[in-house]
Amino acid sequence: MLKQLSLLITSALVLSGCGTVDDLINDTVNDVASGDVTTETIAAENKVLIINNVSLTACVIIKNGLINDNDFSDAKTLVTELGVTCATYGKEAGVSGELDTVCVEQSLAEWLEEDNNEDIVTLEQAEGDKACVIGGDI
Repeated sequence: MLKQLSLLITSALVLSGCGTVDDLINDTVNDVASGDVTTETIAAENKVLIINNVSLTACVIIKNGLINDNDFSDAKTLVTELGVTCATYGKEAGVSGELDTVCVEQSLAEWLEEDNNEDIVTLEQAEGDKACVIGGDI
């Protein structure tokens, strides 16, 4: 019986292709990085920053830098697939640096130009296939 179950699982993985396995791994990594933070959690925050094309490590460094600089208090991070926008979280996109801006969408290169972080030396070091969404209080 155990052999049949193993054969069935192996067959399912082979037939579904490596993409399914990669997707499962990617989802697991995102879940571990985000913890219990969801789209709804971010939508409830007063301030949101979305940076696309970021590696998981760079997302953590960016969040820690924002907390250390007192840009965010009680910051929460959601690591998700590319393509999310301020509208995803029920917010209107604004311009970085303006006092009344609630949500900012930036590329990694834009963020590095504005908020130079000594832990991220080059753009190539921080690039990845995630969207880093940080929400918190102003």
